[in-house]
Amino acid sequence: MAAAWEEIRRLAADFQRAQFAEVAHRLSERNCIEIVTKLIAEKQLEVVHTLDGKEYVTPAQISREIRDELHVCGGKCGICFLPLDLEVINVDLLHIENRANDIVKSEKTIQLVLGQLINESYLDQLAEEVNDKLQETGQVTISELCKAYDLPGDFLIQALSRRLGRIIHGQLDQENRGVIFTEAFVSRHRARIRGLFTAITRPTPVSNLITRYGFQEHLLYSVLEELVNTGRLKGTVVGGRQDKAVFVPDIYARTQSNWVDSFFKQNGYLEFDALYRLGIPDPAGYIKKRYKSTQLLFLRAACVGQEIVDQVEASVEEAMSSGNWIDVATLLPSSLSVEDVGILLQQVMRSLNKNSSDLVFADTIVVSEKFLSSCADLFSDMMQQKAEKEMKNNPVNIITEEDLKQASGLENSYANKKDKKDERRKKATEGSGSVRGGGGGNAREIKIKKTKKKGRKDADSDEESQATSTGLSNKQPEFPFMSQEEIQDVLKTRMQDCPEELITELAEHLIRPLTKTYQEVVRSVFTSSTSSSGASRRQTMKDLQEEFSNLYNNVRLFEKGTKHFTDETQTNLAKHLLKTVCTDITNLIFNFVASDSMMTTENYSTITSEVRTKILGKLPEDTKGPLTKLHTSLNGKSVEDFLSCLDSAVDICGIMVKKGDKKKERQVLFQHRQALIEQLKVTEDPALVLHLTSVLLFQFSTHCMLHAPGRSVPQIINFLSGKIPEDQHSLLVKYQGLVVKQLISQTRKTEHGDGDTTDNLEEEEGADTIRKELQEITTAIKDLVLRPRKSSVTEE
Repeated sequence: MAAAWEEIRRLAADFQRAQFAEVAHRLSERNCIEIVTKLIAEKQLEVVHTLDGKEYVTPAQISREIRDELHVCGGKCGICFLPLDLEVINVDLLHIENRANDIVKSEKTIQLVLGQLINESYLDQLAEEVNDKLQETGQVTISELCKAYDLPGDFLIQALSRRLGRIIHGQLDQENRGVIFTEAFVSRHRARIRGLFTAITRPTPVSNLITRYGFQEHLLYSVLEELVNTGRLKGTVVGGRQDKAVFVPDIYARTQSNWVDSFFKQNGYLEFDALYRLGIPDPAGYIKKRYKSTQLLFLRAACVGQEIVDQVEASVEEAMSSGNWIDVATLLPSSLSVEDVGILLQQVMRSLNKNSSDLVFADTIVVSEKFLSSCADLFSDMMQQKAEKEMKNNPVNIITEEDLKQASGLENSYANKKDKKDERRKKATEGSGSVRGGGGGNAREIKIKKTKKKGRKDADSDEESQATSTGLSNKQPEFPFMSQEEIQDVLKTRMQDCPEELITELAEHLIRPLTKTYQEVVRSVFTSSTSSSGASRRQTMKDLQEEFSNLYNNVRLFEKGTKHFTDETQTNLAKHLLKTVCTDITNLIFNFVASDSMMTTENYSTITSEVRTKILGKLPEDTKGPLTKLHTSLNGKSVEDFLSCLDSAVDICGIMVKKGDKKKERQVLFQHRQALIEQLKVTEDPALVLHLTSVLLFQFSTHCMLHAPGRSVPQIINFLSGKIPEDQHSLLVKYQGLVVKQLISQTRKTEHGDGDTTDNLEEEEGADTIRKELQEITTAIKDLVLRPRKSSVTEE
């Protein structure tokens, strides 16, 4: 035993020497840092650097410091302020937030709210403070507590609800969970509310009482509903929990109901404005609730009983059966607005299965169908007389003389811009040999002169004509009967007992059907007049087909004559043929088709491009297509294309074409030649003599008719070279030169005027010489045709 203790003393002495002995090898600060870093990397040591990097702190120490600080702060501290308060720890905020979250997870008594740590002791203290204030004031609002304690409302409601009855002696309003009040506060308010509303004798807005007496709104409605439902307060709350809620005491409601019942029983209707004045904020709802089993008709500003509806319905039915009219406004109370009367009338008309839009005028007047018919019958005689008078004064229907004047005016203004030289060339084209008839008893009058119709434009101006024709084709209506003012005057004269409003709307209602009926009357008068005097109004179908066949065969023969010339001359001749004879046959077809739609002219030759466009705009689609192509082909260069379009148009129109045979063609050639010869005998105009002679010599040499303008005479004379004797051709060329010189001289004279200068005298002498030479040769030129030599080529 002694030895053991001796050993112990020896070991203690050795340990003491070791402690006091100096160490030969010590760890430097750098080595310590490296060792700690190694241990942290291998996760054998968990520490946190301080902000200055000179110390290490364990997480447990941080948690301990946070708990100590929370205790020092009274149970509530902000995380963001901990780095400033925990000067001993001196670590980054991130580590503090992590440890704070760990504390919240591990301890149920601590909560993190909006970056603040709060423990249960703080909440108990807060509840005690709230209770003190509650007992003092009687109520506390959560919104005030949120501002005072810087905490969210939902968190406060949840925390305080758990302490109601334990720390807080009060209750939370179930309707408005943002208020806590005591039983004494509720009892005091209930007594005030009971006394206040018991004293009310007339409808009073609840919002006014809340503002005046400082009631808590949700508490007031809750207590008021409780008192009303238990019968403690005699009355009702109208309008629910809204700003417009009104408390109506029973004594007032009884008086109110008695007045409403009495008024409705005596008058059969109720005005919403009257109920408003009685203090009923929702009249329609009140009436529906009051008269659930009564059949009522609700209008905009009133409601009427079934008795008034039945009375109006009986009066309207009587007026319709008697063929008269009735103003419903005279049967109804004057307080009803026009709009309400209109709604009532629509209901009555629906019950009678009538169309209110046709029978109700001026919103309150019901007119029977018989009465409308009688009003329309007043104008029957006037329609017939006006239609007959219009047919006499204006036999050209729809395509009026005004239309033709407008078209001619447009074209004349265009033609006046032509050069004077062109006008003289036109004069030379007169008498080109157009023959509209083929001879015989049915042949039309032969008209050679002025084959280019007045008012017809050239091809390059057709676009302008189509543009201007748009205005002609859009005139509406075609046959106006009377204006609305004139119809009103007639109705005022015949129906003096009708009010002014009814007369005005009757005229507005009748103007369209009267105009439509008038169109039928005009059509009837037109049809009867054309059937009784068809010869003067339009051709019969037989005459039409005969004239069409003659023009059609002439176009064929003229086209044959153009084939003898080169391309350029042939194109010019084709254009001239399209603008003259082809236009005539087109106008004939358009006039025939237009007559079926009451669109006709006495002389189809006056129809221009504008008028044709107007007619096209009024034709049905099946007819419009082929005729449009025919109209367009007149501006082309090919007669063959025109004839192709013509065949399609003829098929649509149902016109029979009699194509000529050889015998008929010889007759047409002979008649055409004789017509030109007769005109040649009587004319003395050198230009026309040259024109007619050239055309006749062409027909003699080729046995083909030629329809040529004056500007094509030089080409015809060139063609005759080799076809007639050389001396005759030389005479023609000489005569042509003299005619050209004469035209040039006349042009210069027109341009320079009639001065007395020496140049003018010389020109006059030259013109006289040319005129004498022409007079000497004219007879010889005529004899080339009128007295052909046997050696010349003659027609078989």
